[in-house]
Amino acid sequence: GTIPEIDREALHHLISVKLAATGFEVPETSMRDEGVMKLASDLFRQYAEQSRLLTGHLAPVDQRIQDFIDMALEGTGEKVTLPEHHDAAGERILNVDRYGIARELSLPDDTSIDEYHNEQISSYRLRNGILHNPLNDRRTTKGVFHVADWGLPIPADKIAVPLVTYARLLKAAFNPPPDLKVLPYTSTWADPVDTMVSLLVRPLV
Repeated sequence: GTIPEIDREALHHLISVKLAATGFEVPETSMRDEGVMKLASDLFRQYAEQSRLLTGHLAPVDQRIQDFIDMALEGTGEKVTLPEHHDAAGERILNVDRYGIARELSLPDDTSIDEYHNEQISSYRLRNGILHNPLNDRRTTKGVFHVADWGLPIPADKIAVPLVTYARLLKAAFNPPPDLKVLPYTSTWADPVDTMVSLLVRPLV
């Protein structure tokens, strides 16, 4: 496939609409944004009600992932569940289903800012995309890979670890602290959005 051309201004308007439709507060940055929000307010309320009614239901692709996790972790005594797009506790997840949105969400919405930093990651805008540099991502030829003991035999140059270790790591990953859930795109807003993001885009190969 081919990578579509990106109209960043249009993407920013789309992000505002998506955030508002998911139930987050969005600052009115322009008259155009304000007009769109007022025009679509009834649609947002309808979407929010539909999401509430679907509490406890996963998207088909997420359900397949959940089924695999349940099957793989059976017998470990651990139950790991994917975050729901709208759960009973009121947690909401931003659904990213358009090419280019994830790139824009990775940095503040101010187009003059080309970097984002927190305690765990530094992100930079490059000509061909976004560079993410995690604090603890040190890929070298030293050390040994640890692989969960499940499925195919573990190669001799790897160290097998109990499957329950993987289960507990995955569970922790699905429950990050609030500061790691701040959406970089909204980090300069008076009230930043903290949420998980679900990327539902078929990759181009």
